[in-house]
Amino acid sequence: MRIKDIMNKEPYILYEDDTLLEASKFMKQEKIRNLTVVDSSGKLVGLITLREIINAMSSNTQMGLVKDAMITQIKSVGPDTPLKGAIEIMLLNKFGCLPVTDSSRNLIAMVTEIDLLKTLYDLIELPDDFKSIEEQPTFARKLSNKFNACEINNTREKISSPFKNQL
Repeated sequence: MRIKDIMNKEPYILYEDDTLLEASKFMKQEKIRNLTVVDSSGKLVGLITLREIINAMSSNTQMGLVKDAMITQIKSVGPDTPLKGAIEIMLLNKFGCLPVTDSSRNLIAMVTEIDLLKTLYDLIELPDDFKSIEEQPTFARKLSNKFNACEINNTREKISSPFKNQL
């Protein structure tokens, strides 16, 4: 399998002169953590992540421009890169995304952790004894929905028992 088989061919983009405030609002609206930055000709010039926005905000009370906070040393892959090679790059560097460029560094697509999870989901079979949410008892569905509504982050927080008020 190659990157071209799973890549998002319509990635969201920013320009260097966009503001960090615009970037953060867009990320919140679209529920994403990474945005590529291109110049007027579509050439990849940077990457902005939530981490860069947070770092910029913590060091300066004013929201600046994307070009002031973006990552400029970006690894990218071509569409014919083997999927396993791209995953290795992401794992070794702890990247949440990987831009896909042509030989001139023009942005043509993006691969994110979500794209990889969707691919894995499509490739694996569920065990025969697995019950989908629709097949579970009503109480289990309510519990599942309660957990789905929780915000997940990288820190391990103690979550109060959803059974607390139902026992």
